[in-house]
Amino acid sequence: MLHTLRNITLALALAAGAAALAAAEDLTIDGLGTIPFGREVTVTDGGHTAINRFFIDSSHQKDYGNTANAAMWSVLTVPPGMQLYPEKPPYPYDSLHIYQLKKSKVKGLYTASLFVIRGTEEDFFHEGKKRNASFWKNAFREDAGRPTSLFGLPKIQLSEFQDLLDHVMEEKGGKGHVRIQAFEPWRAYKADDGTYHWAQEARIVMTNEKGLSFPMWIYSALFKEKDNYFLILTIGSHATAEEMEKVLLYGYYQLKRSEG
Repeated sequence: MLHTLRNITLALALAAGAAALAAAEDLTIDGLGTIPFGREVTVTDGGHTAINRFFIDSSHQKDYGNTANAAMWSVLTVPPGMQLYPEKPPYPYDSLHIYQLKKSKVKGLYTASLFVIRGTEEDFFHEGKKRNASFWKNAFREDAGRPTSLFGLPKIQLSEFQDLLDHVMEEKGGKGHVRIQAFEPWRAYKADDGTYHWAQEARIVMTNEKGLSFPMWIYSALFKEKDNYFLILTIGSHATAEEMEKVLLYGYYQLKRSEG
């Protein structure tokens, strides 16, 4: 748990070195398109920093996919059926690219870390069941029959999701505790151009083995462009969620897809 909190803290610390990095008001993701955030939000590119490399190297630790940390983040951020931490290559997290979103107001500075992981069907599903890959391959079509139940999750209650997370972490020998305060399970959203993406949102309080608690807002979104999936994870504080959630959702709604 301390390892996880240290990683999140490092990612949020991108602000300290922002002056030396490229900044913009919109976020352009190669192969996907441009997400407009408006003038209130500054985007800092941390893809070539030591922090970005640190996250990738941490995921390459032996048997990391079997740890409580990996299990926790898989439940909170990864669509059902996809595998972010497979035992054998290819490894989706090798494509990780970190950005920071920053919004400055009179009452304070609000920051969030945005993680982009991209890969093909082979990258995300080579160790899973074929039906999982088949579902996601067709889940983004405009004429697709989007089910009201995604492997049961959209019908799950917050208490049930909490029980699932507790069970997974206990099974993996996790220390500390994650309390889910609010939860919106995976479902499809239609964008302004008629395309679809999927998203899940959670507000949690993570308490480590020493009793220190950290409130977190986690917004996970999955896009598909041609043969590539783009898993975009946004992590910040509850206060940041109040300031940035609508900006993020509008940015996804107005996503300008790459041409060609």
